[in-house]
Amino acid sequence: MKFSILINTHNQEDYLDKAILSCVNQDFKDYEIIVCDTSDQTYNTKLNRLISHKRVRYFHWSTKSKQPEQNQMDKILFGFKRSKGDFICLMDGDDFFKKNKLSSLEKLLSKKIISFNQDNPIIIRNKSIEKKCIKIKHYKKNYLFNFLINEWPQIYGTSSIVVKKKVLKMFFKKAKPFSWKYLAIDVQLALFCKINFKIDSNLNNITRKNMHNNNLGEEYLKGYYLLIKKFWIRRLMQHKYYFFLKKKNKFTLDFFVTKIISYLFKRL
Repeated sequence: MKFSILINTHNQEDYLDKAILSCVNQDFKDYEIIVCDTSDQTYNTKLNRLISHKRVRYFHWSTKSKQPEQNQMDKILFGFKRSKGDFICLMDGDDFFKKNKLSSLEKLLSKKIISFNQDNPIIIRNKSIEKKCIKIKHYKKNYLFNFLINEWPQIYGTSSIVVKKKVLKMFFKKAKPFSWKYLAIDVQLALFCKINFKIDSNLNNITRKNMHNNNLGEEYLKGYYLLIKKFWIRRLMQHKYYFFLKKKNKFTLDFFVTKIISYLFKRL
């Protein structure tokens, strides 16, 4: 089997039917859909029909962690262990794929060897297109920026990621992802692949990303996020995670600023 689509969802009933339907309707047929759900509510008839579709394997259980990033990681690990595809497409239950997503990925994979790829999604807010694609941060490839600030790649979100199954297995074994409770899988996996493999950011407009107040990580970015304690705690954790992956510390200006501000917040 070529692809396994892993949908992780929690209380996203307003979006989940469209997410699953966008997977069922793919124009490339060598794939499976695995839905991992920790939702509290029951579903309507339409959604129940979709999760009973012959291509869908649906699993439901109670949330193990109050930390949403850990809850997401747990569901993805659960689905990964049951997947049969050579490549894993990650998907949040409030996003959806264009009909040609898998066929576009297949064409890309037939041309080059890829371990990790993220496409640039269309941003949807209030059911309307907000941006055709996320603005590319070209400064991320600038040498001075990498030297003084950080070497982190631009992240396009969980639903933009396709990763080789063998690479994802290595990630869960070596990166110890449950040790970094504030870091979502898109950040952790992107940094892991940047260091150990290569990140490809090819293809645009094959994923739709819904933006709303319940997005994972939105609490870190509400209002004046630079004044939010959790923002700086998470940023410091991301620095430490990167040090852990590289097996050495790189004390950039960004790290020192983050360290100082995090310390000041703890003293308040």
